[in-house]
Amino acid sequence: MDRKAIYRHLMSGVSYFIPFIVAGGVLISFAFLFDASNSGAASFGASNPVSAWLLTVGATTIGMMLPILGGYIAYSIADRPGLLAGVVVGLLARDGGSGFLGTIAGAFLAGWLINLLKKATKGLPRSFEGAKTLIIYPVVGTILVALGMIAINAFVTPLNGAVNGFLQSLSTGNAALLGAVIGAMAAFDVGGPVNKAAYLFSVATLTAADGSAVPSVAMGAIGAAAFAISGGCALATFLFPKKFSPELRDAGKPAAIMGLSFIAEGAIPFVIAHPKVVLPSIMIGAAVGGALAGMFGITLSAPIGGIFTIPLVNNIPLYLVFGAIGTIVAAVMMGMLLKDHQEAK
Repeated sequence: MDRKAIYRHLMSGVSYFIPFIVAGGVLISFAFLFDASNSGAASFGASNPVSAWLLTVGATTIGMMLPILGGYIAYSIADRPGLLAGVVVGLLARDGGSGFLGTIAGAFLAGWLINLLKKATKGLPRSFEGAKTLIIYPVVGTILVALGMIAINAFVTPLNGAVNGFLQSLSTGNAALLGAVIGAMAAFDVGGPVNKAAYLFSVATLTAADGSAVPSVAMGAIGAAAFAISGGCALATFLFPKKFSPELRDAGKPAAIMGLSFIAEGAIPFVIAHPKVVLPSIMIGAAVGGALAGMFGITLSAPIGGIFTIPLVNNIPLYLVFGAIGTIVAAVMMGMLLKDHQEAK
């Protein structure tokens, strides 16, 4: 499978799963915004029927992103028989802890295995067509990809524990350094295990030892840093349109919305297309935003950032300024390092 084919299959999955992230992330933000008066309570985000309903719907929607991503990558590779196997991969990666990277690896494995099953059963009589559709592809394919996910989860998941321990060691020291590391981690794999490790660590700091809710510098840092991830890519397409393909320029529009909504996955198409430039750019931009927020003690009282939870920030002007600085750094780096786009002849 060549690089163009890999890119095509990845983009197929990404195009289907991004709406789930946008819808889920915005609904979760609304849940905390509508419950702002209870920001110190343990039930923050679900203290009234409206916010609880929004939180449930948002969490359910965003929980579908990995199965959708896996399903449509495998569908792109192996057509309709690959869809079920890919969805199973996403579910197992989500519940097994390997997340975004595990889903991608498993989805390509699923597509390859289903194509292998197609070749293996190609010589069967036409009377077996029903058996292939109803038994061989879904049942045998699911068993095979599930076995493969055991190895993938076993390899990727332990990394999360090691990363969390590293962050715990930083939390007792320099807040600017903690913010820089959290920001860089959030951008490192745009929604993957490292991103989620940084996010979950930050969320954990919202709870004190006695179980009460407290404002968090770590959450403020990752909130400010996150603007630069999708937002940096969106701003780069606006400032430097000649550097990007028409598809990426179009991807910049939803990326702008995601950048404002604490959703990192808007950067995925850009990272896939130009990993050597985009990934360092958004990591540095996010690290700058996170470091500045940590240095100035910016706190956030909600477990999600973006513009919808701005009322829960202790210093709104600085929070926005630091997020903007990180976004500009990421965009300018891309503009300086990327060559002008040229359509393939």
